[in-house]
Amino acid sequence: MLKLLVFGLIIITLILVSIFIGGLMDLYKQELEEKKNMVRDGIEGYLDQTFGFRKVKVFKTLIDADGYVRYMVYLPQFEWFKSPTYTWYEVYQTQSGGFQHIDVEK
Repeated sequence: MLKLLVFGLIIITLILVSIFIGGLMDLYKQELEEKKNMVRDGIEGYLDQTFGFRKVKVFKTLIDADGYVRYMVYLPQFEWFKSPTYTWYEVYQTQSGGFQHIDVEK
């Protein structure tokens, strides 16, 4: 009788754990979707529209002679069994309030 009770408790515990893990996975998927649908302004929004959502990383922030902020960003590109290659860009704010970018030679 005790063996049946223990077996029943183990089955009930496994069912409850699987429901809990399923709920956590649903919450995680919902959080990822909310991050993807988030609209960002400024430099982050420009980088997302130009290069893809969170693809580039900001390396350094600089201030030029005119007082505008410039950003050095890099875009990692991965290939199978090779070290990543990086493409560097300089992103700057124009006088009209928009942003532009240029490639940086190594």
